[in-house]
Amino acid sequence: MSNPSLDIPFDESEFSPIAYDLGPGAHHATIDAGRFIPGRFGNCVYFAEEGKAEIIPHIYDFSQDFTFMIWVKAETPTSQSYVLLKFPGVNNFQVIYLHNPMQYWTHFCITQEGNIMRAYVNGELKGTLTRSVPITGFALLSDAPHSTGGFCSLDGGKSYPVAVPPTEIIDIIENTLQPVNIFVNNINLTALGVRVEKINGVLDMPDKKDPLKVDWDDYHGEVIDLVKPVFDVRNFSLQCWIKASGKEDLIQKWVTFKEHFEQPGTQRIRLDAGTKPLIFEAYHPESLKIENKWRDGTHLYGRFTLKLREPLPVKRVLKVTGSSCSITLTSQKMLSIFWGDGSSTHNIYGTGVTRSHNYSASGEYYVVIAGNIEEVTDFSTSAAVVWNKI
Repeated sequence: MSNPSLDIPFDESEFSPIAYDLGPGAHHATIDAGRFIPGRFGNCVYFAEEGKAEIIPHIYDFSQDFTFMIWVKAETPTSQSYVLLKFPGVNNFQVIYLHNPMQYWTHFCITQEGNIMRAYVNGELKGTLTRSVPITGFALLSDAPHSTGGFCSLDGGKSYPVAVPPTEIIDIIENTLQPVNIFVNNINLTALGVRVEKINGVLDMPDKKDPLKVDWDDYHGEVIDLVKPVFDVRNFSLQCWIKASGKEDLIQKWVTFKEHFEQPGTQRIRLDAGTKPLIFEAYHPESLKIENKWRDGTHLYGRFTLKLREPLPVKRVLKVTGSSCSITLTSQKMLSIFWGDGSSTHNIYGTGVTRSHNYSASGEYYVVIAGNIEEVTDFSTSAAVVWNKI
């Protein structure tokens, strides 16, 4: 896959006069009559009826192959959107209709390969135009009703010095939609051909178990013990889809993936969303099955939902760098330690209890201590504490 020659995330602070280009040319854009607001990914640039993000000098050579893509949302509902292509001469235009109101965040892409121009929406080819002479410019337009001005938001603009093929456009969209790296048993889901489109429940507080209650006939209300809340299991889900080159490839990828949840014990789920990952030891209690399948002409896709259950939702997370870990603690409640390499130690309790673990190879491992963490005292470890309680 080609590297972008222009990469403007539009992720600046509210009134920044510049949108910075992270590409090799540092072609920063000057913002005129626009401001930055929460967008599709972090912040985006918002224009109300007027304004522009301008790069000087111009960076395109329209006689050469290129790709431009951006996420766009039309704040004013529209009846039609299209790409207007400008050619030399007065009022010399041609259009490619996109048949999309762009009312929600939409990925737009235009490519030029030789004398063929193609327009895509969300990775789907919407129109093709064969040109006889090079264009002098292009614009993405929409029809605003009642002759009002346009209100739009732009996010994640990229340009490439080649005509990116359709399959790579889809890959770029997929990579953009999954800013969080998700691992199952220390294997990145993308390596298994799986993409996650929605994450539910990972930050939700688990339900509280019913506390001890006493209901006196001659007293209003109830007497309830809320001194030490105790939590139930955590349920969370990942809405996923899997991409394959055909039926056999889909079957092979699906078998490889679901084998992780056919193993005994819990499976390690890790979400890398920053410097401190979220770690879960969970299992899949239901039948794991593909809910629907579809094709895009080249690839076969299958959608499914991982409905995961974490039996021990309250935990302390440590990070080991090296080949061993030692933990000493005092707890009157039984705890479990998941060492991060697939092994675990259970029913740990007592005063000044020490548990150690040696790894088969030196590296980075995340250790989970799960149970009534709030009742642990006199804790020490050779590892670094990532989350004291989560």
